Amino acid sequence: MAIFSDLELVATEAISKEIFPVLVLMSIADQEKMKTYFGKNPEHRFNNLQLTENQILVECCSDYTDIPTGSKFDVIFAGRDVENFRNVAAVLEYASYNRSYEVDVVPRGYSPLGIINFLEGKPEILSKLRTESENRDFNKYDELYLTEKKVLEKILYEFEKRKEL
Repeated sequence: MAIFSDLELVATEAISKEIFPVLVLMSIADQEKMKTYFGKNPEHRFNNLQLTENQILVECCSDYTDIPTGSKFDVIFAGRDVENFRNVAAVLEYASYNRSYEVDVVPRGYSPLGIINFLEGKPEILSKLRTESENRDFNKYDELYLTEKKVLEKILYEFEKRKEL
C-alpha cells in the first residue's frame, strides 16, 4: 500500500492556486558515484567539488515551475510532517542536469543535482533525507521541501480547509 503525505494529497489544489516555488529535496547525492559519472567530462565542476560544511549536494526537483540558481528559501519541512517546519536561510547555488549540461535553473519536471547552502548551518531535519545509495524506505526517510514562508502559509491554509471538510 502506498504511503502518501498530506502534501501529495492536496498537491492538485495547491498547484491550481499556483502555490510555489517549492524545491523538493529527494536524496543526498553519492559523491563517489557522481565523480565516476561526471569524470567523463574533465571540465565539469563536480570533478573537483569541495563542499563547505554548510553545503549539501542533493538530487532535487521542481514539478511546477523553473527555480533559478540564486533562489533563497526560508522554510524547510518534511513531506509527511508539514506542520513541523523549520526556519532556515538557504540558497540554491548551483544545478547540473547531466555531465555535459550545467544549468542556471532547476527545470520544471527534471531532477538535476543541486548545491544548497544553508547559511546558518545545516538543519537537523536533513537527517530525514536518504542517501542516493540507500533503498527508499518511507518509514525511515522523507522528501524535504524548501520554500518561502508566504508559500508555506498558503499550503497550511489549504490543509486547514481540507480538515474542515
